[in-house]
Amino acid sequence: MSDEKQPIVSIGMPAYNSARTLHASIDCLLNQTYRDFELIVSDNGSTDETWSIIQEYAKRDSRVIGIRQPHNIGANGNYTAVFLAAKGRYFKWASSNDWCAPGFLACCVEYLEANPDVALATPRTRLFVETLADARDYQDDISLDSANRVERFIQLSKTLALNNMMNGVVRKEVLSRTPLIEHYPGADVVLVGHIALLGKAVLLSEYLFYRRMDSETATALMSKEARERHHYPGKTSRALFPSWRFLAGWFRAVWSARLSFSETRRAFGWVLHMAYWRHADLRHDLISAFRYALRSS
Repeated sequence: MSDEKQPIVSIGMPAYNSARTLHASIDCLLNQTYRDFELIVSDNGSTDETWSIIQEYAKRDSRVIGIRQPHNIGANGNYTAVFLAAKGRYFKWASSNDWCAPGFLACCVEYLEANPDVALATPRTRLFVETLADARDYQDDISLDSANRVERFIQLSKTLALNNMMNGVVRKEVLSRTPLIEHYPGADVVLVGHIALLGKAVLLSEYLFYRRMDSETATALMSKEARERHHYPGKTSRALFPSWRFLAGWFRAVWSARLSFSETRRAFGWVLHMAYWRHADLRHDLISAFRYALRSS
């Protein structure tokens, strides 16, 4: 992709040991009806054939850009890496395990072009395990389209189950005003909450996103140990205080959104409610940090 002609859309695909599913996930994007995009695929220190597959596609299609991390920087770090390499006006994260229908990009970009007050557009979701033939409609996707910014923020934190919204198309300018996906579990949800404070996040009517749901690819189905490895490939102090970091992310999102005084007071009040609901997790973080300090001394 030359510097003279920047793509309208950048797609960022973080990948780690994804050889089993990577071909299908890349092929569905290269077969989109909307063609003006770049696809940035970042290999996060895989130990399988992931990097070879990425190189193969980059040689065949000039829209594919391969990045190889020198070591595993954690899933969230790899999600941030693909965004930082993006050149387009719009951005989409794409999992190396999922599948998008051919009209995905066209549908989202068309809606964003027609609605400047919308920050993110996303289609409805179907869930599958092995093959697309087994996919079933997911009924709990949400639309954050209220004119009130704090209402959108509260609705997200109250009702979001699976964060399928992260897979939509978002304005790059909006994402650039956020800290992206920080290094703690749930940072993707905080990011969508931040986006909702900056603009509407609209659910479109078409079922165009197919999300794979198995214990190897979906963090919601992973064991506790697998989730920790997903976020923190090495045992470091960065893994401490995950619930405190999660709440701090909400506070930073509210503070940086430049809300009115009354909006800020209401949003902060809601975050304090969330802190109360998570008091057991916050206490557990303190105990875990104390044990970590004893082991390290």
